[in-house]
Amino acid sequence: MATLTKLSKEKEYDFTKAIEIAPAVWWVGHVLENDIFQCHVYLIENEEESILIDPGSKLTWPHTRRKIQEIMPLENIKYIICHHQDPDITSGIADLLAEIGTQNRYLVTHWRAAELLDHYDWGIEYYEVQAKNWRLSTKDRLLEFVFTPYMHFPGAFCTYDTKSGILFSSDIFGALTESFSLFAKDADSYFRQMEPFHTHYMPASEIVNHGLDNILKCEPINMIAPQHGSIITKEQIGPIIQKLRTLRCGLYLEFGGTRKIGLMTKVNAVLPKVFETAAFFESFHSDTQRILASMRQVFPIERIFSLVLIDDSYFVKLDSNSRKMQPCKQKKSDILEKFHPTFHARTRAFIDSETIQCLPLEAPKTLYTFPLHDMQNRIFGIGMFVLDRSFERSDEMMEMLQKFEIAVDIIAKHEAEAHLIEKEKTLAYAMAITDKLTGLYNRYYLEEAAAKELAKGQRHGHSLSFCYLDIDFFKRINDTYGHDVGDEILQRFAHIVIANLRESDMAFRLGGEEFLVILPYTIKEDAVKMAERLRYSVKENGCLEKDGKRICFSFSGGITDTEESGYELERLLKRADEKLYEAKKSGRDRIVF
Repeated sequence: MATLTKLSKEKEYDFTKAIEIAPAVWWVGHVLENDIFQCHVYLIENEEESILIDPGSKLTWPHTRRKIQEIMPLENIKYIICHHQDPDITSGIADLLAEIGTQNRYLVTHWRAAELLDHYDWGIEYYEVQAKNWRLSTKDRLLEFVFTPYMHFPGAFCTYDTKSGILFSSDIFGALTESFSLFAKDADSYFRQMEPFHTHYMPASEIVNHGLDNILKCEPINMIAPQHGSIITKEQIGPIIQKLRTLRCGLYLEFGGTRKIGLMTKVNAVLPKVFETAAFFESFHSDTQRILASMRQVFPIERIFSLVLIDDSYFVKLDSNSRKMQPCKQKKSDILEKFHPTFHARTRAFIDSETIQCLPLEAPKTLYTFPLHDMQNRIFGIGMFVLDRSFERSDEMMEMLQKFEIAVDIIAKHEAEAHLIEKEKTLAYAMAITDKLTGLYNRYYLEEAAAKELAKGQRHGHSLSFCYLDIDFFKRINDTYGHDVGDEILQRFAHIVIANLRESDMAFRLGGEEFLVILPYTIKEDAVKMAERLRYSVKENGCLEKDGKRICFSFSGGITDTEESGYELERLLKRADEKLYEAKKSGRDRIVF
């Protein structure tokens, strides 16, 4: 193997000549310009029983013929091994046989390939490996044949030369290489070149591993010489086989319409990580950031959006760049008109980003749009991948992007469901803490809200004022004009109260005609000013016209603050109630503090 060691370290070879890769074993192929699928031809020099392995095509045969003649006469070829029936290894055979004839020559192959090769009508006798105990013994060479079914085709096999320890592997271990290299430079980089070929052409990982198990019965394997790609040296074999065992194969089952094998392989490599992210949902923002990191290894993608239809009435926007779900201000009807094919016919589309006004994009982009489905497989939204404007808008690229839809579908679905659950919880809570008639907080919420504000005030040392309010002679109004009028007065008063409060203030209806206002950051003197403004507003706006009668009302109030009564709720309420009683006792329509 001294020749192999020397050759594998050489940086340049003269590929116009035959290259001896092991004693009496030659590379006699030809380098085709700009061909990522280089095809190799090998010759085992064995006097008049020499063996030609995968002779090549009509494109390469003239060059292969010349190189063989540098070593020996063509007539010394007795065995022609065809690992399969494809034209890249068989179409040159007709020219070879026309020159050397078929007498006392054998075409070595599997019966499945022989059935197809019969149609060339070469008139040569077959040496079917399965019928010859998977061996060929000739002169001082013993070849063993390894059955690797369905690794490319049903009758696939490899040839192992027991003398040199070289495995001639046909398509297995082949690669798509950007530039020609007779020997693989290292295991990692060569496996990356193997990956597109194997994930696409090998039908399943189980089949690959079955074939590898059969191959590894050959010992020792000093070199692997595939028909495509580069020759693999001994130290590279173990790492490559280990990686090959874990490869996800059968891409042609998933990608039916594209020839972009390299791109398919990249997509295939990142998809498991993308689906893992979707399976362990955290949030739309965090999950789509992880998905983007994976997808950017394949596509010029910048962002992910989802427009989710809520309650069949409006869209909300989910943005990979934002932690919050935001309303989409564009009209639902306008969006549906833009997405009619996507949203109704369930098709995918490339569109210009400018057509969707609610997307915060600074420059024109290409949007790949797709439908989102709920648990009942009904469309509930629109997913969007934001891509560079120069992105190729083709069916092939659409097929690639479609593989990532389900992950976005899953996380958008989870986010929408979480939003609806939170919305329902918020609504239920709001109903529980809100007085149905006036819309003010109710007595149920008072203890919780007051406790928070009092704790905050005590911690930071600021005052709170409590204003106890009561509509004057409310029972008389109800008895005279009826409860409907009484309800209107309660609603009118609540409206006036809210209009005179700050955002931080809180108003409660405690029951009947009793109300409470809590004013944070306020001493009672300032609370009195608010109450007097409120009294003025009631005089201005507190009258109803009913059946030609003018019905007016007033209120009384009692005010205390935490400087006077401390930070205990019961004490504050009691003190404010006492002052309210004083106001009513002293004539009503007034504030006592």
